[in-house]
Amino acid sequence: MMALAIPLSELGGDAQVVGVYATTSRRQVQVLISGNRNFQGSDDKNNDPNHYVSMGGVIYGPYVQVARQGNPLFNEALVAIADKDLYSRTSPTQDKQLFKKYALTPELAHLINVIVFAGNGPAPETNRTDIAGIFIPDLIKVDLSTGPCRLAGSGAGGLPNPDDAGYSRLGIFGGDTLTSTIQPGFGGGTIPGGWPNGRRFGDDVIDIAITALVSDLRVSPPIIRGPYGDNVDGNDMAYNKVFSYEPTPQNGRNHTHP
Repeated sequence: MMALAIPLSELGGDAQVVGVYATTSRRQVQVLISGNRNFQGSDDKNNDPNHYVSMGGVIYGPYVQVARQGNPLFNEALVAIADKDLYSRTSPTQDKQLFKKYALTPELAHLINVIVFAGNGPAPETNRTDIAGIFIPDLIKVDLSTGPCRLAGSGAGGLPNPDDAGYSRLGIFGGDTLTSTIQPGFGGGTIPGGWPNGRRFGDDVIDIAITALVSDLRVSPPIIRGPYGDNVDGNDMAYNKVFSYEPTPQNGRNHTHP
């Protein structure tokens, strides 16, 4: 886990919505049969992506992107298996062209209707412009024009029970909202207090995403159904209300789940 604290004064400028995503890269690797090829490259002291290094029959090439992450669940739950690797290799600038179809016609909405509701489910399956608005491009977007968001505080028994009035792990579906001065939101500038407006420790992103799929956020006022989710409603450790917010990790040597 890596945490950064960045002053708001260094973000946004005239555009008061900031979007971020993360990527993972690794060196290209080619493994050679011993004696099949005699290759000796230079080291990579100058970070030249065209430099190759040969070590005992293994050639290490330039760094290549092998994964990325913006919003939770987009690639995992919405992008088809055939395109998951393509998603991992590309950037958000290509999302509209390559992956918007998966947000507009989310297969997960269809599966929820068929499996959970026996074919009579309420989740809209086509023209989901509301879901596309969340995931395309796949960036965690934060509205900087609002007041401070509410945070999950320390709760009894290590559960993230709120001690901020109005905090909800379900964000807007639990009535946890903020007021934007630059977006109309759901009327009067009302926008989520947590994900998909940023992402807080304590945001139950599984329940929020499933509830959004089953609901219809395209109309005003939105049609909210649920909440639905995975029945995991809390963390087993208390969150902190000061940087870096995450709880102390469990000891992997002796910790077991009840």
